[in-house]
Amino acid sequence: MKFEYKFADAAAIRRSLAHLCLPADKTPVEAADEYLWISDGMDTTKFLSSMTPYMREPMNALSRRIYEAVIVVGPARSGKTKAMVEGWINYAVTQAPGDMLLIYSTKTKAVDMSKVDLDRCFSKTKPIRDLRTGRKADDNLTSKQFKNGMMLKLDSATETSLSASTYRYAGCTDYDSSDDAVGEEGSKFQLMLMRVQNAKSSGMAMAESSPGRIVRQPIQDAQLLPHESQPCSGIGALYNQGDRRRFYWQCPDCDAWFMPHFEVLKWDDLDDPQDAANSAYCECPRCTYPIKEKQKRQLNLDGQWFREGGVDQYGQVVDDDSLVRKSKWATFWFEGIIAAYACWEKLVYRYLNAQSQYDNSGDEEALKSFMNINIGRPYILQSQSQEVGAHELMARAQDYPRGVVPEGGRFLIMSIDVQGGRKNSRFVVQAQVFGEGLQRWIIDRYEILTTPYRNGDRINPAVYAEDWDLLIELAIKKTYLLADDSGRVMKPLLTLCDSGGSGETRDNKTTSVTELSYQFYNRLKGKGLSHLFRLVKGASRVPKDLVKESYPDKRSKHAHGEIPLLLLHTNRLKHRVSASYVRAEFGSRYFHLPAWCSREWFDELTAEFVDENGDWKKPEKAANESFDLCVYAEAGMHYKGGDELNWKNPPGWADEWQFNTNVIDADVQPLFEKTARKRYRHSRGIYG
Repeated sequence: MKFEYKFADAAAIRRSLAHLCLPADKTPVEAADEYLWISDGMDTTKFLSSMTPYMREPMNALSRRIYEAVIVVGPARSGKTKAMVEGWINYAVTQAPGDMLLIYSTKTKAVDMSKVDLDRCFSKTKPIRDLRTGRKADDNLTSKQFKNGMMLKLDSATETSLSASTYRYAGCTDYDSSDDAVGEEGSKFQLMLMRVQNAKSSGMAMAESSPGRIVRQPIQDAQLLPHESQPCSGIGALYNQGDRRRFYWQCPDCDAWFMPHFEVLKWDDLDDPQDAANSAYCECPRCTYPIKEKQKRQLNLDGQWFREGGVDQYGQVVDDDSLVRKSKWATFWFEGIIAAYACWEKLVYRYLNAQSQYDNSGDEEALKSFMNINIGRPYILQSQSQEVGAHELMARAQDYPRGVVPEGGRFLIMSIDVQGGRKNSRFVVQAQVFGEGLQRWIIDRYEILTTPYRNGDRINPAVYAEDWDLLIELAIKKTYLLADDSGRVMKPLLTLCDSGGSGETRDNKTTSVTELSYQFYNRLKGKGLSHLFRLVKGASRVPKDLVKESYPDKRSKHAHGEIPLLLLHTNRLKHRVSASYVRAEFGSRYFHLPAWCSREWFDELTAEFVDENGDWKKPEKAANESFDLCVYAEAGMHYKGGDELNWKNPPGWADEWQFNTNVIDADVQPLFEKTARKRYRHSRGIYG
């Protein structure tokens, strides 16, 4: 009996897998230039290190066994991620296989990169494509197995992903987009180093990112070492721990080496930002030789990385190796001026607009984004408001009368903070006047504690709907005398009230005043007063706009699309308020601090601080009502168009007193209610 079995051809198997036994003979840059294809947003394109020559040395450092870590700091869209992630994967898979862990900011981001960038890269890069097993189990969204036994895992920084596993390589991309610490385990980069520890000198940890942390305690530039970054957390702190390499250009005129940082960019001082940006050029800091942007590519090709101490103050290379900083970490930092995909004209234009926005509004968000993303430098807060104490502000306070609109005041904003709960329930009300140039005064601050509706009992805005009606006479319709002794009064332009004030705690859950605040707004509509009142709420997600009017719809338990709610970008608003009260010299947005206020008011104004992510934080149990009320007033001013006011031709509510529509003569009763427009019933015509 003859059995026709077909056996595998051992010789053919050996020939098909022989390439797996080839020794590594290419550097990461050579392997990438020969094989690697990368995603370009629509399709794939061939990787060429000549496009981003400043990434060659960081890439090759990944294969150097004298280093245990490689850190790269730079601007966004500069080619660093493609080089340090896809370039590293290509080298590891084809030249030096070993299990690799790649950490992304979130699990969703890891999946997106796997589905798009890595899938396109692997499909187009032939050596990687040949090493794919073809089995579905070996190629999913979070892990990929290759024929040579290498495993690539993609994940976010969690206690599970960074513990109890061993890898040869561990890398983190966009390092500053997530927290430095992982739960209770500590630093995520230290955990990455532990994952590759068993691989000894062949192991490697990598982190790359644009800076995303705030410099809370800046050091003067003269006290910093030549290549040292300002002290901060995140990728900047990792960079400072290594050998601190900076990329240098050599001046075509004097041959001196210099760092191409943002300050060497020059432009003409013109009124129009676009005209000024069009004149941008680079200037050698030693001989002031002007360098045009068309020379940037050649300067990048001829440029070099130097460790700290590798170039002296005269721009000459230091031959004495003992003067050069040494470390087991190879750390690299370059700025946006050298980035292959960055245009000097756009850099200058964005900077001028961001600086103008800060000068005009005190809003640092655009300036922070520019420095972090476009330049690649940790941001130093301009206002440094967290360093100003209550006692310093009290020393600058001005003696003006309480309850009187001062000379120069143009419009009045009322702000209300709601405190629920049984023990300390109350309405905290503050009156703030804005004048020309958006200078501001606090003219009143008081609390509504009891109600005549229940024989003088304590109010509770989280329980009793009628307590909210007290706000009509005591805030919305409250008027203040003008300082000219004419007997005239000013009406509030707008009253803003917190819609999410906390109530009491029941069953370990905190109740909210939201439902009763919505009911109060509906009652104001019936009284013709809703145009003078807006509820506010801090946005749960970072909004695009400073103040956005929304209408909670049927998905809300308490509203069905009929109540306007102002969603606030509280972080930006707080930066604007702090920039105004720390300003020492008189000018735009100057805060006339009230001497009649108690120390507690100033303590509340300065209670919060800015953390390393640039977010305002309130210490536990600290009172911050003054700060919140100023933020609401800032939001109301912006909502009414205060930031765009033309003070030479202002609207009636911001005009001088004799023309101001909210200024009422002494013998006239103020009118607040808006009467509904009369509806006309037109005849139907002969056809019905």
